[in-house]
Formats: sequence, structure tokens, C-alpha cells
Amino acid sequence: MHPGAPIPESAQFDDPIWVSRFLDLANTMVLLGGKPKLIARYTGLSSKAIAERYKRLTGQEAPAGRLQQAQPKHYAIPHNRGGLDWNLQAAAFASIYLKIEAALDEPANRGWLLTTAFQAYYRLTDPIQQALPRLSRITLNNAYDLMTHLGYGYGRKYASLTLKDCPDCGASYLVITEAELDNQSCPMCAIQKRYERLVENSERIAASRHACEG
Repeated sequence: MHPGAPIPESAQFDDPIWVSRFLDLANTMVLLGGKPKLIARYTGLSSKAIAERYKRLTGQEAPAGRLQQAQPKHYAIPHNRGGLDWNLQAAAFASIYLKIEAALDEPANRGWLLTTAFQAYYRLTDPIQQALPRLSRITLNNAYDLMTHLGYGYGRKYASLTLKDCPDCGASYLVITEAELDNQSCPMCAIQKRYERLVENSERIAASRHACEG
């Protein structure tokens, strides 16, 4: 069994064949900042075992609190805690998650799928983060919440969020399935339009100053 092979959905926490893989998954989720309840859900570890891993691996206490449960619009529509760039980050993770799931031969443990997609998302966005240090990327706990909104398997037809490809720029973006599509626009196109307005305003100001100086 290859160390990077998917953990199947059918794998049991106490199965000797899979125990070491679940422990590895737990360690990875700890290092990525997963909430204890999230880690326990997909690895079967007790709260005490997870707390001990946090201490050993990070030197910190395990994060307290419940798992995040945001509304679908938190990821699809700009708001005061996250703008268009946040919507693009959420869409980037969603796209990776759905592509990895589609490529699998059999259903995987969702914790493994979540973590694998999240690590791929971070590798993809690392260069952007280096160029834009203030860019707000989603966390593993955000990713879990987003995963629940995207649905899984046969339940996907009832999902509250789905990806849509923009016919103008080709980017994929998240839309709320129960809302009118006419009121949901591509964040990449919106950013481009804002940039164009900034350029136009800059040119107008420069031309005005030049006229005054002349």
C-alpha cells in the first residue's frame, strides 16, 4: 500500500491495515490547524489523543470551539470579512477538491480527501501568497465547511454551492444553487473591471493635471 494512496471510505479506524494511515492523517490535520472535532471525525482519535498531538507537534494547545458553519454566501458573495479575492480562494479550493474526488476509483475517507485537496490548494497558491502577503487564504476548517456546502456523492444534487465556468474569462467561481444566477457574477471579471476603472481614473487625473500645467 503506497503511503500516499487514498484511504477508502470503507476503512475502519481500528483495522490494523489502516491504523497507521489514520494516525498519519491525524498528524497532518494537526499541523494544518484542524479543529479537534474535525480530526476526531475522520481519524477516530479521542480528544485527549488529539490534544497530546497538538502539544507534541506544534507546542500549542489544540484550538477550542465548534466547527465553523457559515452560510453558503460566505464563500460565493463578497462581504465585509472577505472580498472578491476571498471568493476566488474558495473557488480555487472547491475546484481542486472536486477534481481530486472525480479522479478517484472509489469513494475516499472525506478527511483524507479534504486534507489532500487542501494541501494541493496551498501548493497552488503559495506563489500568490509570496507576491501578495496580505492575501487571505482559506483555512482547513474553512475548507471543511466549504466541503459540506459542495455536497458529496449522490447528495451533491442537493448541494447549496456549485462551481460555474465564466463564459467571458473562463474562470470557475462558486454560485449559490438556490439563488438567481443573474445576481451572481464572476469575481475574476469583477476584479478586472475594477482594475480597468482604476486605470481610466488614473489616466483622467493625469490628463487633467497636464492640462492645468499647460
